[in-house]
Amino acid sequence: MRIAIVDDSRLARLELKQQLAEQPGMEVVGEAASVSAAVQLLTSTAIDVLLLDIDLPDGTGFDVLEQVDAVPLVIFVTAFDEYAIRSFEVNALDYLLKPVRADRLQKALEKAKQHFKTEPVNPQQRIFIKDRDQCFFVQISDIIAFEALGNYTRVHLPHAVPAIYRPIGAIAERLDSTVFFRASRSWVINTQYIEQIEPSLSGGFHVQLRHGLQVDIAKRQAAAFRNAWSL
Repeated sequence: MRIAIVDDSRLARLELKQQLAEQPGMEVVGEAASVSAAVQLLTSTAIDVLLLDIDLPDGTGFDVLEQVDAVPLVIFVTAFDEYAIRSFEVNALDYLLKPVRADRLQKALEKAKQHFKTEPVNPQQRIFIKDRDQCFFVQISDIIAFEALGNYTRVHLPHAVPAIYRPIGAIAERLDSTVFFRASRSWVINTQYIEQIEPSLSGGFHVQLRHGLQVDIAKRQAAAFRNAWSL
């Protein structure tokens, strides 16, 4: 999991990083010591779990959450116990008191792991997508493809292409593999929208999707594509 630490104490951040280093599968991808720096970090980096202090030099951890559109899983790490109730009002995953015990941090991280161990989303489910001033309420099966754009992902719909703040890998893990296929690092396609398939010189395939979208299936994915759809 990709983890960010927000705490104005350099020593506190170091102690958390040392504890996280002992936990398999944990990657610290960023640190911040203030509200402003935390907001910048959250808007520029894909983060799964945020370890967030409450008392910061230019505000509080709650101020951070109010200023970002995409909020990761939040584990508050603080010396104050009086904010516990408010923390769960903002859907915090856990609330750890300093000094943080290794067993409590591990328990909180296990909660986070369970959150990501979810079943594939039903293609018939409808989801809400907000892109700046535009809002969309779409059925997943109506999505033609997903295209990577750094930490964002473009969602190709029949008549619009909004972007969401979530890396394409995290999205691909939640999709039904009988409907969607990871064509390459940059693309996930809805196979129900395929109109034409042609071999490419690189050993992969050129795929023509409805609504004029063309996507290349990478050579390393070609065998999986053939096996899945008996080509």
